[in-house]
Amino acid sequence: MRLTFHGHACVRLDHNGTSLAIDPGTFAPAAPALDSVGAVLVTHDHPDHLDVAALTAALHADEELEVLATPAGVDALIASGAPAPRLHRASPGQVLRIGEARVMVGGGQHAAIHSRVPRIVNVTYRIELGGRTVYHPGDSFDQPGGPVDVLLTPVAGPWMKLGEAIDYTLAAGAPYVVPVHDALLSDVGRAVVERQLGNKAVAGDHAYAPLAPGESLTL
Repeated sequence: MRLTFHGHACVRLDHNGTSLAIDPGTFAPAAPALDSVGAVLVTHDHPDHLDVAALTAALHADEELEVLATPAGVDALIASGAPAPRLHRASPGQVLRIGEARVMVGGGQHAAIHSRVPRIVNVTYRIELGGRTVYHPGDSFDQPGGPVDVLLTPVAGPWMKLGEAIDYTLAAGAPYVVPVHDALLSDVGRAVVERQLGNKAVAGDHAYAPLAPGESLTL
């Protein structure tokens, strides 16, 4: 199984003809992640996780592409002219088969930003593919609910602090940790994050695997 980072919160998984893109948003080019992909999974409808224009264009360009998103995400895509029959609403508790992938939907709410900012629906995806399991929490620190090989760990945002990312990583105990949700960080900020999350004495015994956009981790 190959995991490719496409910037900020967007990753793509490929194995044996099955390809999934997760959270192609506006903080990074969505086109490379969507090129010939079989299905797209969206955790929530914030623009940095859902580039409505790019995904609508991809749906019109590929009549086999399917999308799983929150109800608000589906509504936004329909409003932009995306083909409704290939848009599916994600709900926590669903277990879906997409090609060779087994996708388990969890979560429920976006992490709190502030008491004056309404919380929206945020789902998580635990994906089994090629004998490996990858977990994407969206904008949350909801635990995967079982062992995973690769934990996608948010490292920067208005809803989090680094200590929460460390606790999330420790609790999950995954052998690989890939940082995501990093567009707000400078190079200095990324180095600070790596010094903590990459420190086994602080964040646990795992391989810390920061990826540049377009770079892959093959398991």
